[in-house]
Amino acid sequence: MISNLPCSLQKHLRIVPGKQADYEELSRFHYQPAALGPTRAVYKFIDDHPWRHLAAPVVGVIVYGVPSANLAGRNAATGGVFAGMDRSAALSLLNERMVCIRRVIIEPRYRGLGLASRLVSETMPLTGAAMVEAVSVMGRIHPFFKRAGMKAFAPPPDAKTERMKAAMEAVGIGEHHWHDSTAVHRKIEQFDHPLRTFIDSEMERFCQKFTNRRQMGHGHERTSFVLSKLNAHGIYYLWNASQ
Repeated sequence: MISNLPCSLQKHLRIVPGKQADYEELSRFHYQPAALGPTRAVYKFIDDHPWRHLAAPVVGVIVYGVPSANLAGRNAATGGVFAGMDRSAALSLLNERMVCIRRVIIEPRYRGLGLASRLVSETMPLTGAAMVEAVSVMGRIHPFFKRAGMKAFAPPPDAKTERMKAAMEAVGIGEHHWHDSTAVHRKIEQFDHPLRTFIDSEMERFCQKFTNRRQMGHGHERTSFVLSKLNAHGIYYLWNASQ
């Protein structure tokens, strides 16, 4: 009976156009905050089973949005097609040819059935875009984008990020500590003056690469932000409709 459950369950699942409200229905199950930015399309999995649909009206959802202006992984994946032109022209071409997968969420009771890969692979052609991209920090753990037919590209090393990592290591804050921003900030607060001045200046330098974070002063919020960036080993994925 148990071995037949996934097969019998899947035959009642359908992918149909969705709405913002469908994403909001499942957003609490995603690790990222609810804010999405401009949305291009939403598709959802629904369960047509006579009674299961009452418990889970939305089984899964995928949200497509507009692509970000600059991604290092994109340049490597596309051979620099969108690089070397002014910002306005680049954005215009991006919006014309590409959409970005912003969220893929599966209702917890339906996980483990390969539905995330199905949701990606079956909806990418529906967007009508020449290319579809995604960036995932969970790509090494849950490679469903790759299973859906997207090609993975590891981002090239970023000099400023590597410098910040080295500075952390130099003051005795290794990578195994970076998951706990409270403990890391407490340790920084306990440094003697030269060490604290050093790591403070390195954090200030690192934040200059983020326009809306350049004015962040010493404090737990900045420490948490820096660690979030050091922990974000995102993988870039690309699907090309012509390939």
